[in-house]
Amino acid sequence: MASYRVTVRRAGEWWALEVPDLPGVFSQVKRLDKADGAAREAIAVMLDVEFGGVEVTVEPVLPREGPPRPRRAVR
Repeated sequence: MASYRVTVRRAGEWWALEVPDLPGVFSQVKRLDKADGAAREAIAVMLDVEFGGVEVTVEPVLPREGPPRPRRAVR
């Protein structure tokens, strides 16, 4: 059974799924608990294999914090 890592990040009201080891394999779901199935289906379709022959590990990606914003002096 093939196993793949799936990264998941929030994109507005959706969760965007990406399989880093398979360029071009993306999907999206409204609910995070659906990510496993959607990712397995996208991989199976791309590789033309059975859905049951794909195993995934879903890893949520936290948003990166940018540089701190300058604070205004309080008068």
